[in-house]
Amino acid sequence: MSSTEEPEPVYEFAIVGAGVSGLCLAWLLGESSLADRPILLIDGARDDDELRTLSFWSPGPMSLEALVKHHWSTLRLHVGDTGHDAPMTEHTYRTFFFADLQRETKARLAKRPGNRVVLGRLTELKQDADGASLTVGDATFRARWVFDSRFRLKDLEVDRRRWHLLNQHFHGWIVRADRDVFDPSMATLLDFRAETPPGTGFFYVLPFSPREGLVELVTLERVDAEPMLRRYLARVFGLESAELVDREAGVSPMTDQPFDWREGPRVRRLGIAAGRVKPSTGYALTRIADDCASIVRSLETDGHPFVAPSRSRFYRFLDAVLLEVWAAAPAEIPPIFGAMFLRNPADRVLRFLDERTSFFEVLRMILTLPKMPFVRAVFRRWRRRLLGW
Repeated sequence: MSSTEEPEPVYEFAIVGAGVSGLCLAWLLGESSLADRPILLIDGARDDDELRTLSFWSPGPMSLEALVKHHWSTLRLHVGDTGHDAPMTEHTYRTFFFADLQRETKARLAKRPGNRVVLGRLTELKQDADGASLTVGDATFRARWVFDSRFRLKDLEVDRRRWHLLNQHFHGWIVRADRDVFDPSMATLLDFRAETPPGTGFFYVLPFSPREGLVELVTLERVDAEPMLRRYLARVFGLESAELVDREAGVSPMTDQPFDWREGPRVRRLGIAAGRVKPSTGYALTRIADDCASIVRSLETDGHPFVAPSRSRFYRFLDAVLLEVWAAAPAEIPPIFGAMFLRNPADRVLRFLDERTSFFEVLRMILTLPKMPFVRAVFRRWRRRLLGW
């Protein structure tokens, strides 16, 4: 470096990855007592212009509430020939767009001096006692704390004696109809009338208006999704020639495999890389937001980010058993979810899926479900753990 060049500043926080978890942490840091500390955001994404919807349920406003575009107070399920409407009194199902989170977070970062957004991919990360050096292209940056949200499915190594891994494949479209066909007050959470082997695929539908909504196909295997979508629209909504305005696609892991949330003395992992996807449902947003909030509180009170993500061995076991059912006997899944919502209030089910129920509420839930699929799953899991097959 020549004598006339300014030295690169040392950032308090470096966030690697401008995905949901990285942007959520940057958002919460900006609303905390640490807002004056400089942030480096390394954005290696290549999907800025792609549609991505972020959906979740919650009993009240959450940290990103200002971004919410649509919400629903009733859920619909369809199992076999039976449809069921499940009204919520405590929760609301909500959705917003990733592009809004990205745009608003970067705008907030730009308003504070010292923050910086760097486009490019991290190629080298070196930690030492005082911080870390991060290389992006030809530039090197220094930061006191690093938050790494990078995750790749191929990096997962599944020990079959203990864990089973499924991948959810998402295929979603914004659909525009030429007449009123959607009910904007009701979100379809699970519609198992997909043209896949029973239990291996389902649709969900988020109506934005009577004529427009998100229709998403979720499968456990890769499929040619668009023809299946068009046949579903024709069969269920009578739409023979709907306009497909925009599309999203992605893959999410469903695994009870534990993830390392700390990587050395200066690096804390975020999001999927820290195991924040709920193994049995694939939902992650509220778990990511809660984890980021815990990190910010730890930085404020303890001066470091190394608070462990919340984990419950009891719920991890329940997730593992349900994954075992899904992997070995997927046809059992529709009646299980059907019984779950038909025989329990929707709010209790959502609390259970959020791991916020007491042991006795869980017991009440279990008593309403088919028993033998879970008994067989526990046996298979026990056999694999002990014998490796």
